[in-house]
Amino acid sequence: MAVHLLGIRHHGPGSARNVAAYLEELQPDIILVEGPPEAESLLEWVAHEEMKPPVALLAYLPDTPQQAVFYPFAEFSPEWQAIQYGLRKEVPVKFCDLPLANSFALQKEPPADEATSTEDNTEGQKEEASVAEGTFPEVARDPFSYLAEAAGHSDGEKWWERNFESRKDNSEIFEAVQEAVTALREAFPNKDNQREQLREAWMRKVIRTAQREKYENIVVICGAWHVPALADMPKQKEDNALLKGLTKEKVQTTWIPWTYDRLAYQSGYGAGVLSPGWYEHLWKHPHDDGTLWMSKIAQLLRSKDMDTSVAHIIETVRLANSLAALRNQSQASLEEFNEAVTTVIGFGDDVLLQLIREELIVSNRLGEVPSEVPKVPLLIDVERMQKSYRLKPTTGIKQLKLDLRKENDLAKSIFLHRLNLLGIPYGLISRNSGKGTFKEEWNLLWEPEFVVQLIEKGIWGNTLLEATTKYLSHKASEVQSASELISLLEQSIPSDLPDSVGSMVRKLDSLAATTTDITELMKSIPGLANVLRYGSVRNTDFTALKTMFDSIVTRVCIGVPMACVNIDHDAAGKLLEFLEEIDHALSLVQEEELDERWQSALLKIQGSHQSNALVAGYATRLLMDKTVMEYPEVEKQLSYYLSVTNAPIEAAYWFEGFLRSSGTILLLDDKLWELMHNWVASIPEDSFIELLPVLRRTFAEFTPAERTKIGAKAKGTGTRTNMPVAATRDEDLNSGQARKILPVIEKLLGVSAE
Repeated sequence: MAVHLLGIRHHGPGSARNVAAYLEELQPDIILVEGPPEAESLLEWVAHEEMKPPVALLAYLPDTPQQAVFYPFAEFSPEWQAIQYGLRKEVPVKFCDLPLANSFALQKEPPADEATSTEDNTEGQKEEASVAEGTFPEVARDPFSYLAEAAGHSDGEKWWERNFESRKDNSEIFEAVQEAVTALREAFPNKDNQREQLREAWMRKVIRTAQREKYENIVVICGAWHVPALADMPKQKEDNALLKGLTKEKVQTTWIPWTYDRLAYQSGYGAGVLSPGWYEHLWKHPHDDGTLWMSKIAQLLRSKDMDTSVAHIIETVRLANSLAALRNQSQASLEEFNEAVTTVIGFGDDVLLQLIREELIVSNRLGEVPSEVPKVPLLIDVERMQKSYRLKPTTGIKQLKLDLRKENDLAKSIFLHRLNLLGIPYGLISRNSGKGTFKEEWNLLWEPEFVVQLIEKGIWGNTLLEATTKYLSHKASEVQSASELISLLEQSIPSDLPDSVGSMVRKLDSLAATTTDITELMKSIPGLANVLRYGSVRNTDFTALKTMFDSIVTRVCIGVPMACVNIDHDAAGKLLEFLEEIDHALSLVQEEELDERWQSALLKIQGSHQSNALVAGYATRLLMDKTVMEYPEVEKQLSYYLSVTNAPIEAAYWFEGFLRSSGTILLLDDKLWELMHNWVASIPEDSFIELLPVLRRTFAEFTPAERTKIGAKAKGTGTRTNMPVAATRDEDLNSGQARKILPVIEKLLGVSAE
């Protein structure tokens, strides 16, 4: 009865090739693979023709799906090759890692009494904890960095790749791995890692079970770090004592598509690899001397309109292989090719490597999973609609332009908006373009984590429509302010959820009727205006909402003048923002009766000397822009704030409101310019220093071009309006030359001089 321990590196093409070769040689009776036992029932899908790695096993807790773990696989993963061998040869394949039912339970918070006792013993454990942290900090991250350092390498990953993944002679390779890791574990035993001890105890338990079941030829495929612990089997009694009393959690598993980007080390997956695209190339073309790899790089660069000749490719391959020979390597690695590309094609600049890394070294591959794989109903419904709308997930950002007047485009928009409402941002609107709001431009990017979020939202319904409707109703039930409910309503309109919208409108009517806070009502107007405007595009009936909007606007117009009285300038600044948003909202609705009520409210604000100067100035500007007030009335209002009875600061605030974000009026209106110029010139020095922050804030909101022209005008060098045109003497004109351009002018103006 033989047990063969094949210590591998996760996602290593050399390890995968070695595992495949050894399995063909050993012809095992059973294969034990490091992985979650709960997923064994899903192994049959590996042989399905629609299963295309990279893929991942997703394990999660049904009650709390956000507690999830992924087990990614690529084609060059040793575990993947072992599973495929077992299915092809009809050899039993079992996962032998600690069950996730126990692993999830270990992550749970300790009971309250246990937590208390832990806190009581904190002081006594500080020294012990510091010793444990000091003896084994880096081994947990990269245990092979020590061996790499001893061999003269700075990187444990590169050391492993050169000595094991790229090795030509693979005889006794796994014996060499076991010997190296045994020495490493003897130097750094790390006996304080409880979870690792439990995992290895469970692996030994599975091996003993296979032996009892009379399997003669057992192959175990696991991370190289675990090999010594499985080779030196302690007594069964010791492992049973270690595993005794483990609690469990209910776990569900499924297959999901994965990406090379997520497989890369920087994505946060601890067993990831730096260059999955490069590893795929090594797996498919193990004997390539670099010519094929460089041809891919040349093809990429040429697609980006970058000159790359055959001579470039030849010289790059030669340089990479020469570097490998100088470094005593059997073949060039990715590091040598990157250095050669930088030197030959980049002329010493490594800027090209960023493009090559994204497109080739990491690559943008997205795996596929058969549609028949067991999944939650909500995920099945979403995938069905993705297929129906031809929105198949891809890696990288995909742009999508929609015309909402087309039935299919409108359906796509509704689908994406519903996902966003569930908190799954598969698509983000970049902008609305075209006339009205009939066009949308989306940026689509599918992330594997969205599957977990869909599983989590599956409690609200089995279809996207049902889940979105119930989830929206739940969120609406928790909202207690009109403005927040309108914001939620605004998000829900594009999702086409008439049942939810109806209940939200009824609740909004109740909240608006009982709200006495004028600020809350003001905050609700812009959102309501947008809902009414967007609803017309979506063919939504908002008759009741329109009536409510008219009522809220009327109440605001009645109450806002009093809200502007006897308030400080901080409160006035916030109120001014509301006034600005309301004015813009009413301009969208374009209803004459509401405009008249709004203008009446603005007249009361600017006409009351008790109104804050900031909002009074802004109200005056709005009325002037709407031609409700003529310049003599504006001048009369301004003269009041410039009178000696008012503090200079009041005039400064009035000007700030009046000139709100637009200095053009100062450039065009010489009378207003003269008034302000004379007022600034008349301010005493001590008062001017006090007013300076307000004046600077006013002019800082102008555009750079406006500030430049205002500065030139203040110096007397700018172009002034209404300047007389200098008279021209007849003798200064060349009549003959002038007659030559008359036909052109006549043609441009469409007139005849005859």
